[in-house]
Amino acid sequence: MSLTWKQKTRCWTQCIMSRRGRTRRSKAGTSTGQCEGPGVHVFLFWTKDGERCLSYKEGEVTAEDLTIDAAKAVGITPVCHALFALYDPVSSCWYSPNHKFNAENQSGLLVHFRMRFYFRNWHGLGEKEPLVTRHALRTGSGAEQVTCPLLEMTSLEYLFAQAKYDFVNDLTCLDALSGEEEISRFKNECLGMAVLHLSYTALQTGTSLQDVAKQTSFLRCIPLSFSRHIARNNALTRFRIRRVFANFVSNFQQHTVGMGKLGSQEIMYRYLSTLERLAPHFGVETFPVFHLDLRTDGDGSGSYLIASRTQTPSEETVNCEPAYEIRVSGSTGIWWRKLPAQKVNDYIHNKSRETQSQDEQEMDNWKTFCDFPEISLIAIQGVNICISRQDNMSMDMHLGSSLQARSLVSLLDGYFRLTTDAHHYLCHEVAPPRVVLSETNDLHGPILDEFVLQKLKKEPEEGAFIVRWSVLDYHRIILASLSQTKEGENPIYKQFRITQKGSMFKLEGWDQEFSSIKELTSSLKTFVLKSGEDSFTLKKCCLPRPGELSNLLVMRKGANSSIKTVSETLNLSQLRFHQIKDKEITKEQHLGRGTRTNIYAGWLKIHGSLEDDDNESNNNLCNKKGIRVVLKILDQSHKDIALAFFETASLMSQVSHCHLVFVHGVSVKGSENIMVEEFVEFGPLDVFLHREKGHVTPQWKFTVAKQLASALCYLETKRLVHGNVCGKNILVVRNGLEEGSSPFVKLSDPGISLSALSRGERVERIPWIAPECIADGARIGSAADQWSFGATLLEICNNGDLPISGSTLPEKERFYETQSRLAVPSSQELASFISMCLTYDPAGRPSFRTILRELTEIQIKNPDISSECESLPDRDPSIFYKRYLKKIRDLGEGHFGKVMLYVYDPGNDGTGEYVAVKALKQESGSNLHDSWMKEIEVLKSLYHNNIVKYKGCCTELGGQVVQLIMEYLPLGSLREYLPKHRLGIAQSLLFAQQICMGMDYLHSKRYVHRDLAARNVLVENEGVVKIGDFGLTKYIPEGEIYYRVREDGDSPVFW
Repeated sequence: MSLTWKQKTRCWTQCIMSRRGRTRRSKAGTSTGQCEGPGVHVFLFWTKDGERCLSYKEGEVTAEDLTIDAAKAVGITPVCHALFALYDPVSSCWYSPNHKFNAENQSGLLVHFRMRFYFRNWHGLGEKEPLVTRHALRTGSGAEQVTCPLLEMTSLEYLFAQAKYDFVNDLTCLDALSGEEEISRFKNECLGMAVLHLSYTALQTGTSLQDVAKQTSFLRCIPLSFSRHIARNNALTRFRIRRVFANFVSNFQQHTVGMGKLGSQEIMYRYLSTLERLAPHFGVETFPVFHLDLRTDGDGSGSYLIASRTQTPSEETVNCEPAYEIRVSGSTGIWWRKLPAQKVNDYIHNKSRETQSQDEQEMDNWKTFCDFPEISLIAIQGVNICISRQDNMSMDMHLGSSLQARSLVSLLDGYFRLTTDAHHYLCHEVAPPRVVLSETNDLHGPILDEFVLQKLKKEPEEGAFIVRWSVLDYHRIILASLSQTKEGENPIYKQFRITQKGSMFKLEGWDQEFSSIKELTSSLKTFVLKSGEDSFTLKKCCLPRPGELSNLLVMRKGANSSIKTVSETLNLSQLRFHQIKDKEITKEQHLGRGTRTNIYAGWLKIHGSLEDDDNESNNNLCNKKGIRVVLKILDQSHKDIALAFFETASLMSQVSHCHLVFVHGVSVKGSENIMVEEFVEFGPLDVFLHREKGHVTPQWKFTVAKQLASALCYLETKRLVHGNVCGKNILVVRNGLEEGSSPFVKLSDPGISLSALSRGERVERIPWIAPECIADGARIGSAADQWSFGATLLEICNNGDLPISGSTLPEKERFYETQSRLAVPSSQELASFISMCLTYDPAGRPSFRTILRELTEIQIKNPDISSECESLPDRDPSIFYKRYLKKIRDLGEGHFGKVMLYVYDPGNDGTGEYVAVKALKQESGSNLHDSWMKEIEVLKSLYHNNIVKYKGCCTELGGQVVQLIMEYLPLGSLREYLPKHRLGIAQSLLFAQQICMGMDYLHSKRYVHRDLAARNVLVENEGVVKIGDFGLTKYIPEGEIYYRVREDGDSPVFW
């Protein structure tokens, strides 16, 4: 039974291009006939001189080398080169830029040089779609955005030739047709495309459209399937079609081409815009996927790949049927869908197209995964791919072959550079060699002069320079610099050319060659460059910044504006957080101290019903009391920084990421300002590592590090800075020590902002705080978090410890002043990576996307992460950290100070010791500080069984506040003990004897107590008392037998 016209039309309008994953070979085989013989052959759709093939018969070349040679042969500039790639029509796959071909081992490989990366409506003729352009600078303040076309003329010519080839050879994904009206419209559109095709030829050859139509049949300008259908019609029908086309050509020549209303560029624009209309998925690639899994558990990108590697799956998927499809569009990003059963069968068995209409409704069920700026990381292992989004959701896929997997990853990587960051690659496995070279040598891409000049003018220091690839020559690099002139005169802008010859680089006018650009520029810093009468000194290289705007980025007005809106919805100028009533929270035990805050466990009452998913996602532990929470209460003595406290709460309330602690809101309870946060079961990471260091594995540590990096990457894309990244601010939600489980951590709030801290408090945070943040009034950016991440990663490798963290403040400052470096792990790759983060130049630190990429690469190799410093110095037992002090109750109070009972629990496991903590009252004047420090020094120098033992000190506010830590004697003072216990004569004499022994020891050290009384003698048990409170103790100088009163208020006290 013969097919109807409608059925035939459907047959040849189905997508059969590689972008559907099941391409037929071209029917126009004669066009590639000259690309024959052994070696690698690159087929070109168009060149100015008519050359159609480049052949390579010896040596090893990369796909990038071939595309550069092809682009030079066509005349495509380096700016547009990023849109092109190599396509294999046999395997229906694209080669990644770093794919290596050994020409001598190829019996005859034919690849097509094609424009792969496509953005709809780049021509601006689509009224219903946003215009796509390159980024351009505004011409002045308040001026409208200047548009820069996506394509240059040569690239347009090539795309036009490629589109004609695809259209005529049925390689374009044409739209499905239904109804006679749509079929008739499609016929007319095809004939219109033929007219445009012939009109372009007429303009290029300088002949009339009618003459070209006589020489070239319109049947060669329409799809082959349509042409064959016409050929099968009867003679009368064929005559009518030719008559209609001839009239169409005559009218078009008379009213359009002949009158000069349409030039070559306009014809190409119209041809391509019509093709977009006929083929809604033109430029879209679709990949069959055999397994797909969406994960939101935050296990960390790449863990799936490592698990799959241990399962040793077969490299190629044989005799399996794809269950999903992935669609990638330059305009809308990544989409996916589950295939209906009929579609699955059709992939393998190629069933009749007639049955597909039954599944059309189900087939349109596409779901969006993400747009390119939302991608944080891509990891690939064989046929397995993991794509991670900024919110830490990931998509794991299993494709049919490793070549197909690399084809998909290279597509996403290329679109990411075109839309988000022109200088970043998402994955080592498909990284373009030239992009890798640029990153290693601080090279910009081929950006235009106006962007170079703008960037140089923003640099405050003299001697700034930029190194970039030429916009015209693929093997030339431009070094641009500004020379300072007299005040009021414009600086002189000068460019110096560097030539690339193979792997060597040479500055024009200088005979010396260098193996890298970095080596060349470092050498130039020792010279003064002369250009006529102008002199140029090179001091600082301006590096590419993450997401930097330039002509290399494609602006998709719909997509880019939506992404920008998402990243800029945070209004940090206004405080935004949920206000919690004081009756809704219940305060329980004290958990420790933070910077100018006290931390308590507590409960938050729930009104109404909460969804279980919400409770689980925010780590909520619910019972009749409500939700278990942590209460951070600002010290009442620091009310002056309440605004900074609320700003932190506002910031954390406006961000949402699975690896950021959830802030429920703020409560003002009387004079208390309280931040209410989720409770995390296993506590701070550094404490956890101290406790479990024998059980955590290197892979455990890498997973935790990547989860931290993903949270910071999320903040970086929103241009937010945390400012206090360290082990104690990372909380362990799931320990991941059980077999089959993985750890899960969250980054807590940063606390009081750096700007509100004293210099001493900032110095205390060395080595986690970035060096540029120490100075007063320093502006901090994401680079500060990058330094902190490097220090924290080192802390994780060292099981929660870091060298110099317990050093004195002067020692810490000296460490930064001398630009000293911390001991790094023995793994050279990991050590190099940490050193990148801990560079003293903020501009030289890697972005968090780069950090995620490098961590994934290192994690797969599973290196040794033990430190070169095998044994860190033991902690000073006399140094107590405020965060581990958990208050129990007040013990007593004097005129100037008070004593409190705390539990010091650094293990956070309930095994801490009870200690007595003595501190000056907040209202005490500064004049008592010296006396207080003398008391501490006195007690520190004493050691006797009948004198209260000194344990250590705890400092706050950069050493401005010092607390004395002493042993806790549970029975209190003699004044409290005696009324409650009847002492016999023997016990009374024993206590008196012990007091005398203690005083005798004190006098032997030349100290006079001056405040000996029952209230200052403490009872340890029924047989031991100890002397305490040395606030009025005086030292008798050598050679003297008594002390002299020399200061007011220094007179003795008699009892």
